[in-house]
Amino acid sequence: MSYVPTIVVENEIISEVDLYLPQAHLRKWNLSTPSTISVQFGNKTVSARVGGWERGGKTSGKTFIRPSLAQSLYLPKGVPLLVRYDTNQKTIVFGPYVGVLVSNYNAASSQGPFGHLNNFFHEMSDITRKRGGILCAFRLQDVNWDAGTVRGLVRKGGVWRQTLLPLPQCIYNRLVSRQRERSEQMANWVQRCKEASIPFFNERFLNKWHVHAALENQPTASEHLPSMVRYLNQEDLRQMLSTYRTIYAKPANGSMGRGIIRVRSSPGGYQLAFPGGFRKSFASIQGLHQYLQKRTKGTSYLLQQGLPLIGIQGRPTDFRVLVQKDRKGEWSVTSMVARLGLNSIVSNISRGGQMMTPLQALRVCGPRASTIRPSPQTLHTVALKLAILLEESLPGHYGEFGIDLGVDVHGRVWLLEVNSKPSKSAKTVPLPEGAEELPRRARPSVVRMLDYSAFLSGFPRTIQPQKPIKRRPKRNNNRRR
Repeated sequence: MSYVPTIVVENEIISEVDLYLPQAHLRKWNLSTPSTISVQFGNKTVSARVGGWERGGKTSGKTFIRPSLAQSLYLPKGVPLLVRYDTNQKTIVFGPYVGVLVSNYNAASSQGPFGHLNNFFHEMSDITRKRGGILCAFRLQDVNWDAGTVRGLVRKGGVWRQTLLPLPQCIYNRLVSRQRERSEQMANWVQRCKEASIPFFNERFLNKWHVHAALENQPTASEHLPSMVRYLNQEDLRQMLSTYRTIYAKPANGSMGRGIIRVRSSPGGYQLAFPGGFRKSFASIQGLHQYLQKRTKGTSYLLQQGLPLIGIQGRPTDFRVLVQKDRKGEWSVTSMVARLGLNSIVSNISRGGQMMTPLQALRVCGPRASTIRPSPQTLHTVALKLAILLEESLPGHYGEFGIDLGVDVHGRVWLLEVNSKPSKSAKTVPLPEGAEELPRRARPSVVRMLDYSAFLSGFPRTIQPQKPIKRRPKRNNNRRR
């Protein structure tokens, strides 16, 4: 698919032509001029008279548009965009135009309306603009489905301003509320996206039980799944503790290690341990069950087999692998980091965990009870396999998974959790006291997410081959005089 960069300039054209593109583009697309053709931006399509002009000088790379046509398309002026010709639809398309659905923003704070996610949104917007394209962040209430428009935030000149645009070419879901995502309003909203043929990815939060159920019948995935049951009654608790000395009670819809309880059986009874350090003992399974029922307060909980994970001094280590779709729409591993827990219950960075490189963690933490030593590449392969199988087994459209893997003391790799809304906070290894942080480059996770968004928008990013470096011939300093 061929596309070219351009900047749209509004101009009251004194002719029957509504849109002037460089003649070279039109020749490349085998379009005769002038001709009447469809022009599209977002979900808006308008019939227009298109003409060509010979590019050169200060007007090179620009597209001139009649104001009335620009207004009909809600096409922004002075923004670097890409333009392509869709031969099947016989339509000139401007883009890519990526929408990001958010729970909320502070429109009054034009420098940073997204709180702790400001850096993430700044990076997305700046990369999109540099490549050519537009990124708009909006809330559910910002969309007018009848008019086919959205009034969201667009960043220009370092400032976020509310801008009226058409519905986007694709939408990236960054809602943070599970309750809102499960609402009837959201269900209707997603259905309208599908009816309008707008790709909507990272469709919903994942439930731990749904992930387990989706993978347990996949032979190549089940080998990585710890035993798990839904915690419905005392018998579930008794059976799990009769099979495994240690189990974990986890909220089915939990994240960031919240609500996890470790349960251990011993000849003298049962012990509970919480991430904050609180511990409690019970002499009977009945007393344990009654306490857990009160503690969970009717929340859906799961019971999972405890695993003897590698670690240091009782601090468990796990591995967060970010798997995303790339510029070809294919799953690929973007990054991987090891996390050493602050305590023996969870290893989440948000709960005080410490980051390490995967290779460092595997060297320092084990496994020690076996000669089997998985490599970072092994974890890479397992995470990629699980992402592909999840997409095949789960309903919905996803573009990224945060896959948490564990390695036990025998070298076996286990799936601990899958997150469809991986954290976008800029978590880094703490700097030494007095050291200055170097300027940050764009995170690979942001770049890859935008690659996939451009792919969905009809502008798959191509990597230009690098030109060979011309080297000057070495001077011969030994020439005779």
